[in-house]
Amino acid sequence: GGWMKANPIPPDKSRWTRSFDTINEKNQQILRGILEKDAAGEADPADPYAQKAGDFYATCMDEQKAETASLQTLKQRLAAIDSVKDQKQLAKVVGDLHQAGTRSLFAFRSTQDAKDATQVIGLADQGGLGMPDREYYLKDDAKMAEARQRYRQFATNLIALAGAAEAEAQKQADVVLRIETALARASMDRVERRDPYKVYHRLDRKGLQEKTPRFDWPAYFSERGHDVQAINVAVPEFFTGVEALLAQEKLGDLKTYLRFREVHADADALGKAFVEENFRFNQYLSGQREIAPRWKRCVEMTDAALGEAIGRTFVQTTIGDQGKRIAKEMIQSIEKAFDDNLARVSWMDDATRKVSTGKLHKVDNKVGYPDQWRSYDSMKIDRTSLLRNLKEAARYESNRDLDKIGKPVDRNDWNMTPATVNAYYNASKNEMVFPAGILQAPFFSPDAPDTANHGGAGLVMGHELTHGFDDRGRQYDGDGNLREWWTPAVADAYKERAACVANQYDQYVATEDVHVNGKLTLGENIADIGGLKLARAALRGKDVALAQRGSAKFTPDQQFFLAFAQVWCQNTTPQALRLRANTDPHSPGRWRVNGPASDNDDFARAFQCKAGSRMNPEKKCVVW
Repeated sequence: GGWMKANPIPPDKSRWTRSFDTINEKNQQILRGILEKDAAGEADPADPYAQKAGDFYATCMDEQKAETASLQTLKQRLAAIDSVKDQKQLAKVVGDLHQAGTRSLFAFRSTQDAKDATQVIGLADQGGLGMPDREYYLKDDAKMAEARQRYRQFATNLIALAGAAEAEAQKQADVVLRIETALARASMDRVERRDPYKVYHRLDRKGLQEKTPRFDWPAYFSERGHDVQAINVAVPEFFTGVEALLAQEKLGDLKTYLRFREVHADADALGKAFVEENFRFNQYLSGQREIAPRWKRCVEMTDAALGEAIGRTFVQTTIGDQGKRIAKEMIQSIEKAFDDNLARVSWMDDATRKVSTGKLHKVDNKVGYPDQWRSYDSMKIDRTSLLRNLKEAARYESNRDLDKIGKPVDRNDWNMTPATVNAYYNASKNEMVFPAGILQAPFFSPDAPDTANHGGAGLVMGHELTHGFDDRGRQYDGDGNLREWWTPAVADAYKERAACVANQYDQYVATEDVHVNGKLTLGENIADIGGLKLARAALRGKDVALAQRGSAKFTPDQQFFLAFAQVWCQNTTPQALRLRANTDPHSPGRWRVNGPASDNDDFARAFQCKAGSRMNPEKKCVVW
């Protein structure tokens, strides 16, 4: 309907959507209003964290302090890396980097034990890369070769800004690229990582030490303040690669790599030259024309650091009690539609149907905001240095995360802030989470017609619920445990239908010479196809009322499908399309519409699509 022509991509974006981005713009303005009041000392005196949020935001908005105080904080952190004299000190520095939010060498955090969902254990995983994916280091084609050259120049420029002479900066950039390439080579690719069994190896501390004897794990865990013993080593081969790296590389070169990881992580909190250099490389990857205004960047940083602090005020001005009630009713109608569908799935036997129904009835729904708000009492924020505040926020989150290990699973914990325009399904907790940020028009409004709400929020709810039964989610039972609970014949029938979906999306072009990766995007595509079907089924019970709301131009069914399609109205730069095709488990917006719609019989009937036509093919790929 002309939306794409009338809505060009804003200069500070690489993608512009009718739904996600327009809501996010509105949410940012709301958060900005809250934070400006907090910074001016005009917030509600009863708000326990208004001063911390205001101090964080005000310090972020002070560009001069970024040039001076934040730079001084960086110098102190680099000096700690420079002082490393041996492997034990190296492990301590890596521990400090991780504690302060700098990704380097590998990743370590808490996780639920995939095979005992009542336990929280440690997770040692691959990491330490500066480019978006391992393929950027390893793939032998012209585009990736160009990306590596750009990255090398970016690293050279950033190292020079941190104080190195030009020739020395180039040498150090070569070291960084060499070490990161070795880490990439040891990493598992994204498609393989989608198999939960391939990233579950309960080796514990002893096994981790055996994989990397040169790395001083006691020193590392001491620096992080947690003596972790129970550990899933997600990719053992990666840590074998880290061991080889520690054996081959000189200590000075490892320090060079760590220095760059620190500067790269901190760039956006530093002065103008660092921010612009960091943006130039991101611009190359995404096609975004201009850097976002400082207030937007500061709102994002504050929401990331203190999301549930400013979220208290945010939810009061957005979803409200009525919206939360209606959203919960919609979720229940979606779950009933899935329940009804389970009874009709022809390829499922009674035994598997029974346990699937049990899992469905155990799904925990979280809507709007947490029942218990997070405490930020231990986070120390002032108006001295933005970078210091960011490191303090990262340390708070690191401690909060690692403190979970060895304790009962916190069912109240949210992985998104209340203002986030997104939703998720968590297989380990068998839960669906819908923040207040996404429960707004055009996705959802208490005053909107049912066709619009079901085509928007209903679609999202059906999508997340289907994730519990997609190719990954189906492998977790109703309690969140990874185990084979399907009969072999039903599992084979499922895999056959999933393969149909993967092949269908493999045919779609993402951009230019890049196709959609059907295996990488399989879970999201199954969820898109199932979500559309569930949202339509949930709406079916309301058809009597809908008939009175039909317009002269479109039937209620057509209104529903149009509302669904308009969720994905978007303009995206070619660079961002390429980047997402390599890294994003979601298909491009065009195929999130035309893929599920072409697999949907109700769509074909609603628009009288001729049998065998592109949008009504004879062979449809439907799992649920």
